[in-house]
Amino acid sequence: MASIRLSAHVDAPIDRVFQMATDFKRYPEWNVAFVEVAEVLGPPDKVGTRITATMTLLHRKMQGWAEIADFNRPRFLKLEGVSTDGGKICMEYLFKRVGRTTDIEFYSNYELPAGPFDGILDWVFVERAAERDLRHSMENLKALVEAANPVLA
Repeated sequence: MASIRLSAHVDAPIDRVFQMATDFKRYPEWNVAFVEVAEVLGPPDKVGTRITATMTLLHRKMQGWAEIADFNRPRFLKLEGVSTDGGKICMEYLFKRVGRTTDIEFYSNYELPAGPFDGILDWVFVERAAERDLRHSMENLKALVEAANPVLA
């Protein structure tokens, strides 16, 4: 299994950042891995809510689902998921109020399915691509939330 740990600072209130991170239908707007969120079964604030999605890595599409495994508004979100071809992922978001702004710690532990990635000998390349996509996604989330709700000086 591979893992990625990233952090970001968002110039927006913690409630707004958390709201965007749990608006699963909007993931394709900011998370570059999400092509489509086909279905969200359940409320965005309940353990067991399931998200069905199409994702991409290195131009390879993967179908799968994730569900909320743990939740503590507005401080913590944990999603666990699988792809139809055997990949696994666990994503944890930790939100910390910093005055009127928010720090995010993101941790992902994942195992890619072998099928779509057969023939790619350099797994370090794949891991770097996943980390680059995640870093880009965090930048997008930051920009989207800040544009919608800027912090007033």
